[in-house]
Amino acid sequence: MGGPPMAGPPGSDLYRVDQIRRSFQVRRFGSGYDPDQVDRFFDSLLGGMQRRNPMPVDPKDLDTLRFGLVPGGYFEAEVDAALKDVQDILFGR
Repeated sequence: MGGPPMAGPPGSDLYRVDQIRRSFQVRRFGSGYDPDQVDRFFDSLLGGMQRRNPMPVDPKDLDTLRFGLVPGGYFEAEVDAALKDVQDILFGR
């Protein structure tokens, strides 16, 4: 199984967010959130958490973030729930 290495040590917030982003399922039928947009956003988010770049959005706005729709995209409900989970992680809830 390839892919980039995990973003942080197991149990860390970085690791948890990285695990969340790796869990997204692509729709076999219909449209969903653009995987390229979602993946780039999560890469930028992890970079912001590591202070390698600015945070891509204010954490309070994560639960309202949306992405473009494309055939075979990620399930919107999964990504929306993940953004809420990430928001909770960033706010320490």
